[in-house]
Amino acid sequence: MKYVKVRFVSTFAEKMGKERIYELNDDATIEDLVEIISRELEEVKTKGIVYVNYRFPREKQVLNNGDEVLVMPLYAGG
Repeated sequence: MKYVKVRFVSTFAEKMGKERIYELNDDATIEDLVEIISRELEEVKTKGIVYVNYRFPREKQVLNNGDEVLVMPLYAGG
């Protein structure tokens, strides 16, 4: 098992709190984590941006113990 710290920003933080620790299987990917988060925060799949250790994750990226994940909503301005 591994532990990943997830920080939520803006409206996502209002719904989920600012920070949570998730316990994941050793082979868990960023997609697995997003699926878990989406059980409580559906819009993360369609309106969310996810960073792993301050970088955009690769597709099917396997998460490591101690990774920090930032989850924030898309922003639009004008």
